[in-house]
Amino acid sequence: MSTRSSSRIYTPRSLEAWFTYVAVDWESAFSSDSLKRGREIYRQGQISGLELTQAEAIVHCTYVRKDTCYAVIDWLKQQPIVRGSTGDQAEADAVAVAGLYEIEELIADEIDPIAHQPTIKDQPDDVLAQTCAATLPEPVEDSVAARRLTPHLAGSTAGLSLTAYWTNADFSREAAFCRDAPLVSSSERELVVRLTGLAKGAGFKYRRDRNDFLLRDSERIAPFFSHARKRWEQVFDFIELDYEAQLMAKGVRKVKIFGRVEAVQADSMRVDWRFKLGHQWLDAEDAARLAKAGCGTHFIKGLGLVGIAAEQTDALKEWRVSAANRDDEQAVWPRYMMFSLFGERGAQLDVKGELKHWRQGLVAAESGTGSELPEFLRNYQAQGVRWMANLRARGCHGLLADEMGLGKTLQVLTLLHFYPFVSQDSLIVCPASVVPVWVGEVRRWYPELETVVLRAGQHFDVTATAHPRLWIASYTQLRRHKHLLDSIEFGYAVLDEAQQIKNPDAKVTQACCAIQARCRLALTGTPIENRLLDLWTLFRFLMPGLLGSRRRFEEAAMSANRDLRLSFELRLRQQLTPFILRREKDKVGTDLPQKLEMDLICPISDLQRQTYDSLLARGREELGDDLESAMQTHTMHFFSLLTRLRQACCDPGLIPNVQADISQSGKIQMLLTRLSESLQGQGAQKVVIFSQFVQLLKRLKPAIKSRFPTVNLLELTGGTHDRAKPVEAFQNTAGPAIILVSLRAGGTGITLHAADYVFLMDPWWNPAVEDQAVDRVHRIGQDRRVFVYRMITQGTIEERIQHLKREKRELFQDTLGHLGSAKDLKDHFGDLQQLARLLPSEPGLD
Repeated sequence: MSTRSSSRIYTPRSLEAWFTYVAVDWESAFSSDSLKRGREIYRQGQISGLELTQAEAIVHCTYVRKDTCYAVIDWLKQQPIVRGSTGDQAEADAVAVAGLYEIEELIADEIDPIAHQPTIKDQPDDVLAQTCAATLPEPVEDSVAARRLTPHLAGSTAGLSLTAYWTNADFSREAAFCRDAPLVSSSERELVVRLTGLAKGAGFKYRRDRNDFLLRDSERIAPFFSHARKRWEQVFDFIELDYEAQLMAKGVRKVKIFGRVEAVQADSMRVDWRFKLGHQWLDAEDAARLAKAGCGTHFIKGLGLVGIAAEQTDALKEWRVSAANRDDEQAVWPRYMMFSLFGERGAQLDVKGELKHWRQGLVAAESGTGSELPEFLRNYQAQGVRWMANLRARGCHGLLADEMGLGKTLQVLTLLHFYPFVSQDSLIVCPASVVPVWVGEVRRWYPELETVVLRAGQHFDVTATAHPRLWIASYTQLRRHKHLLDSIEFGYAVLDEAQQIKNPDAKVTQACCAIQARCRLALTGTPIENRLLDLWTLFRFLMPGLLGSRRRFEEAAMSANRDLRLSFELRLRQQLTPFILRREKDKVGTDLPQKLEMDLICPISDLQRQTYDSLLARGREELGDDLESAMQTHTMHFFSLLTRLRQACCDPGLIPNVQADISQSGKIQMLLTRLSESLQGQGAQKVVIFSQFVQLLKRLKPAIKSRFPTVNLLELTGGTHDRAKPVEAFQNTAGPAIILVSLRAGGTGITLHAADYVFLMDPWWNPAVEDQAVDRVHRIGQDRRVFVYRMITQGTIEERIQHLKREKRELFQDTLGHLGSAKDLKDHFGDLQQLARLLPSEPGLD
């Protein structure tokens, strides 16, 4: 018996047999786990012995701190059958895999002449056909004239193929891998064995139908030329390469992807994807193949190996994902896709001519053309209207993100009035609590605009008219009417408080994204409440596809690599700049007075309505309808009734024997919404909330604390012992702060000029009382603009008194302010019913 060493026992016949066996794709007989574990055993050198016979192989394995085990490999029906000594089949398979790698190494490294070559009849034909070596005739004595074995490499789209030929002394050639090859000596046969071993180690697979080896994995071709080729040249004097293989040997060149953009219509474009290698453009067929194949290394005939980066593939995938129903990458796209986030790095857009001018005009934010705007608009408001008109004119859509109090509603209504879509209705979607605000603002500024409030069970009637209408719908009603949206196209579609759709999976978000409109706008003072995904959802409504797929956006936004995340955020800001307009109150300069006072019309909940009606009915029974008589003979009772009505307007839970959660107050819900927006501004936002009713402030406190847990919440009422302490904390705290102040406690003796916002929860008779409270904030030393909001419950005595205050301020100073004669009051309100009655409800808004 001949042995290489004490750990490798074999005969020439057994080695030849196993050379034939391992030439097949034996790895496919094992699971991926067994292959992985077997490679680990092999690399760690834990195979301690091999015993080879023609029929079986015994593989000995020694683990660290474990007993020696072995696996027996029987070769049956062209595949290995494994038995183990431990009874654990998974372990036996892993040891067998390591042993087969050891056998391959033994065959490749064995340099002693093999004394015996099995004849054809010793092996079945189907086994011999598995390897080129088995096709060689039996070896002869080494007296045969010396010949040189020359490997030949050829490149093709299938990969890198390997053949070989013998070069004789007269320079004639004979194929080495064929059945009718001439006689070979034992040393020549050893060269063939060495070549086939090296080929298998480099990843080549034998193709018996062609008598050659093929390296299909394009990722391994360049490393083969840069590393393995040198080892081959140490064994063989010369390795021949055809032209395509020579190109492959030059390594991988990176391809660049360009989208050649051409205009189709006024608001659309077509993208023709082109691939460029150096200064040469690839032909359409090769480009299409690369685009379909994606990232990695590929072979192009006449050019060699080309590489596509992962980000380039991602970019092309994003265009395909964003195509929605577009199956053809030559499809027509909205022009805004020139600003697509994912196209910046992976695939460059080549924009020229009219499209280049179009893009420059959008980036430069040219003023819209058309009508002269009304003089009552502030300069920044007129700029906002023209900015939106410019977007519309260029087929784009935008996010108006002005800080709270800067008049987003007025800007949009001005746009709709001065830049209408002829014979096409528009749609405003907003929270139910804000529907009356929009209705009121239309009546105030542009009463000629016809408005229709969408209610339960109603259908959109969008028949073309000479005067387009403005539909106003709550988010809830829009969701309920989603099934109608597929057949309707609006002129404008505007989402107010657009942060309502920040959850991309919510049904209301899906309903909003189903809206079809020629121009889409979103309004919010808080475009990012919690995470960058809020922006992705908003732009999914505004400009679908602009920010790519949700998956890729989230991966970039939440990357653990800080540098990559910051780079992404920078690119995001750059891409969205043309489509977002954000002004802060401190940046609009002289356009704003130092104090802006506005009424916030708040919705009334069902429980508020019931409580209010019940109080008014009881009061009329006791006092009658004669205002003058009631005020003169039952003065305290009369004003007690009015106080109860005011409390019901604020919070029904303030009324004795009424059990109500604070969420059942429309005014409180409006306040919380406005606080969310006001606290999102730059710097340390400060808010003062005034109320005459201390109990209301007590009920508000836990609701605000729950909604804004990180905001410093302070309180100042008649029960506060150290008045200076909360005032000082409010004035000096570094972060955002809210202070709850009763009118009586806060009317005098304090200074709160650090405030940005003031909310008057229950404005009432005497303007001087309100002014005195507001002056705690807006006084000498104030260097900030102050926004003052009066919270007015819709359709109640609060709203009618507020109208009267604006018209007859002197009346309140002379009459109600001093509880004087009721004659003037009676002149304006004929009876108690007219003064305090609840106006008709607005059903179906929620």
